[in-house]
Amino acid sequence: MTLAQLTSVFVSFLLIPFLIRLKFKLSYTLLISAGVLSIISGLGLETAGKVAINIFINPSSRNTILTVMMVSILGGLMKHYKILDKIVESILLVIRSKKNALMIIPAMIGILIIPGGALLSAPFVNNIGEEMNASPSRRAAINLVFRHIAMFLLPYSTPLLIVSAALPNLKIFKLILFNLCFVVLIIITGYFFFLKDIESEILPPRKNIRGNLLKLAILTSPIYISVIINGITGLPFYITLIASIFIVYLLSDKKDFFKGLIKSINWNTILTVIAVLIMKEIILNMEDLIGLFNNIFGTSSNMLVTMGILLISSIFFGYITGNITASLAIILPMLSQLNITGELIYIYTYFVFGSAFIGYFFSPLHLCQAFTLEHIGVTTGELYKEYRFYTPILVLILVVSTFVLKILFA
Repeated sequence: MTLAQLTSVFVSFLLIPFLIRLKFKLSYTLLISAGVLSIISGLGLETAGKVAINIFINPSSRNTILTVMMVSILGGLMKHYKILDKIVESILLVIRSKKNALMIIPAMIGILIIPGGALLSAPFVNNIGEEMNASPSRRAAINLVFRHIAMFLLPYSTPLLIVSAALPNLKIFKLILFNLCFVVLIIITGYFFFLKDIESEILPPRKNIRGNLLKLAILTSPIYISVIINGITGLPFYITLIASIFIVYLLSDKKDFFKGLIKSINWNTILTVIAVLIMKEIILNMEDLIGLFNNIFGTSSNMLVTMGILLISSIFFGYITGNITASLAIILPMLSQLNITGELIYIYTYFVFGSAFIGYFFSPLHLCQAFTLEHIGVTTGELYKEYRFYTPILVLILVVSTFVLKILFA
């Protein structure tokens, strides 16, 4: 049964690029793949139906869907009223290098730790990258690489909240210091692979920097105000985003605002999210497959063997679900049973976090990737060709940095 479930995962994933080549929308592709996965894994369409219903009953899944809807509204309104263009103009009035802008813009918008945030950063990177004659696949890679920095560093990011729940004795700010090591290496490596060879003019010295910074803070307030309110009140993002949309209303000319609001709802994006959640839940219902990894953990005692298992399983679950939180939710409870103490628990958690991120980052179900490709007009194959050297280097960086941290702190 376990082999059948494992085979079903690979078969259903092979369908995704095939259906996309047949010009199926991503949302329909994922729904078809989820149905095929449910049938050939032995779970059946009845289970798939129950999963689909539970997506709307489960508060977490429902919040995700509503949040993505609100983000699509926010992004659509900011684009409609040219606020995104004004933000880019303001950043370039403060920063002299367009290369730096290509890193800063997606990283700044990445503070919006919610699914669908790539809908906001992709237009910026696409426009500036086009001006610099960067290829579409390169623009997509830049947007994806630099927009994920915040999830490693913000204590209220969803992945770090999962860590806190699974390992309550862990000091989260201490883990963030470890994560900072990986983030710095991501920035350096991302610059080397995707920005270093792009020609960019150095703009003249900036004037009235203080005034431009204030203007930038006002224009970007719809992006960060919801994050601040969420951090203070704990309200769901789909509620705090109402404040962001209200600020857009204040910044706009208010002409046909509510008409534009309705038009900004991206139903295809919402359906894509629903399909991803269904796919993820079907996989998590495969008890034999999940049990296989539990048994492997229970029989390993050597650190190298354990780390190998953690690397493969974290990447595997991150990849097949396209969701870092799903991978962490599966692996971290297992990690908590290994009786690891002291600094070593931080190093193992750092390693699992990075591994889950790598699986999620390169997954075709990764929402940010799906939205970025759709906006910029790039195929999955073109993007993966851009990643051909970056992928193994990122894995190598994680492994080497983990052993360096072990030598220094454990």
